[in-house]
Parts: sequence; structure tokens; C-alpha cells
Amino acid sequence: MKRLNFEPPEPYGTHIGSAVAMNGKLSSSLPLHLLCTFHGTLNGTFIRIDRNADVHTSTCTAQQMVIAGRFVGAMSVVDKVAILPNATVAADIKAADIQIAEGATFEGSIETYDRNERH
Repeated sequence: MKRLNFEPPEPYGTHIGSAVAMNGKLSSSLPLHLLCTFHGTLNGTFIRIDRNADVHTSTCTAQQMVIAGRFVGAMSVVDKVAILPNATVAADIKAADIQIAEGATFEGSIETYDRNERH
């Protein structure tokens, strides 16, 4: 999968593989790569949701996010969210910068703010 210019260099600090199904709270101070099914609360610096991942959150907070799979819930992202082609997102998003690629499916609301604004 093509890496975006703002993604952290390999290797990611934490990988959670496709055979894993998790419920609960997940927090990581290292770049997080999800290939799994996850339901709960998610918090991290950089989060990448892989194309086969299925993530449902009550809340998700991050510095930056890339979504290539399925995401359902609410997210608050300090900097940038990139929704890639073929991703499916049903979410309320608050972020400074949002990119939705052609071929992605999005349903929900978007609230943007100035990066210098405190939230």
C-alpha cells in the first residue's frame, strides 16, 4: 500500500493483526497500524486503519489518521485525516485538515478548525 508523505517511517510502533478482534480501550504513544476488528475507544498519535480493518469507536482521538478500511464512530484529530479510495467511513469528524479520495464512501459530519486553535 502506498505511503502518504505525512506517515511515520516504517516500522510502525504497534501492529494489531487481522486475526485479532478487540473490544475496549486502546491507547498508543507509538504509531499504530490496525488490521483488526476493533470496538471501543481509540487514542493515539498516528493511527492507520488498514483496508481490511473494521473499526467502531465511541471516541477516537489522534494527531493524524489514515483510513483505508472501515471506520464507524466519532473522531477528533489534531492535524490531518486522509480517507483513501475504497474506504468506508460513517463518522462525525473534527480535524484541521481532511482529505477524502475519489472512490471513498463517507457519511457523517465534518468540522474543521485552525491548527493554532486549542480544542
